[in-house]
Amino acid sequence: MAKVVVGMLGFGTVGTGVIRLLGETSGLHLKRVAVKNASKKRALTAPCPVTENPMELIDDPEIEVIIEVMGGEHPALELLRAAIEKRKHIVTANKEVLAKHGPELFKLAAAKGVAIFFEASVAGGIPLISTIHKGLEANKIMQVTGILNGTTNFILSSMEEKSEDFQTALAAAQALGFAEADPTSDIEAHDVAYKLSILTALAFGSFARAEEIYRKGISSISPEDFRQAKEFGYRIKLLGSTSRKSGGLDVRVLPTLVPLSHPLANVSGANNGIVVQGNAVGELMMIGPGAGEMPTASAIVGDLVNLATALKLPDFASYFQAAVSSEWAKLSDPGDWVCPYYLRLYVHDHPGVIGQIGTIFGSHGLSIRSIIQHGVDDGHASVTIVTHAVKEANMQAAIQDLSKKEFLKRMAACLPIYVSGN
Repeated sequence: MAKVVVGMLGFGTVGTGVIRLLGETSGLHLKRVAVKNASKKRALTAPCPVTENPMELIDDPEIEVIIEVMGGEHPALELLRAAIEKRKHIVTANKEVLAKHGPELFKLAAAKGVAIFFEASVAGGIPLISTIHKGLEANKIMQVTGILNGTTNFILSSMEEKSEDFQTALAAAQALGFAEADPTSDIEAHDVAYKLSILTALAFGSFARAEEIYRKGISSISPEDFRQAKEFGYRIKLLGSTSRKSGGLDVRVLPTLVPLSHPLANVSGANNGIVVQGNAVGELMMIGPGAGEMPTASAIVGDLVNLATALKLPDFASYFQAAVSSEWAKLSDPGDWVCPYYLRLYVHDHPGVIGQIGTIFGSHGLSIRSIIQHGVDDGHASVTIVTHAVKEANMQAAIQDLSKKEFLKRMAACLPIYVSGN
């Protein structure tokens, strides 16, 4: 049987892994690789010509599939668009391009009769995309929640295990290669927002605009929060979640307290962990490496093998193509979200402070489940509160009232608490 001819855009860490795996995979022929700088020294020598002109791949009539591992929005978007116009199938790891331009690209692919494979764009080596897309077809997906960024999970795990502050844990992650020199996309949760946009399209049929996703990073988390969370029976994780609610889709990424009894709490280091809830299967969890050379390359080559197997079948592209709308998803009002909360306040240690906090909370319909005051230091005290489930709008209104009180020195933390199925 003739081999499927492919071309690859990009030859960095992931591209190197792809070439390693392609050398062990039959039925696929890598004809050409396009890079920005062909003279750059690399860890591996390509088994094919390397060019600085990506259009050589796109215009080559023998190349049936384009692998895109160059990353970034531009020029990846323009090259993917040109490849689809030439009726070439796409295998991509580019979460940013899909999150920002998914509706356009999928609409164009459907019109041209080609497929876009993107297993590597979310959760690296975990077969999450194919599980939702094909493995759970008998289910109505209710919610997808998970730890979707290995860098932030490594940092949070280090902060908890070593009682390190955020900057120390970040520096360690950078030294080990888990975090980029500019870690903004990871620590401010842009990366997870892109992935949630894609998961929303798979689970509910429409991409969420990444800039509309409610997002908060991890830089404000302190070692004290880990100590307090553990005292209440929780662990702090950066969770991304997408679910269908009345009024739209609830899509958010926030540092969240996870019960120690839940498997997500035990996903440590640079691993990812995802919970998919279906009406028939119930709660399904997947754990594994979410990034890195070989896990991501594994997802890309896995997509290539699936594509190559079906390439000669009539109308196979429509089978593999995700049913994604060309319209952006409508997101629900964050003020309507309901969950319990964890709060940590620094207050002046005056008589009646706890009572005043209770009065303010009660006036906004907040019910306190637990409250602990820790040692007085120089006339100040730390007060940690765990609430019952409450609307986000009510919580924010209570915080606004608290901020006006002279007894409040500082609001140190306000984090949601994960409730399975909520």
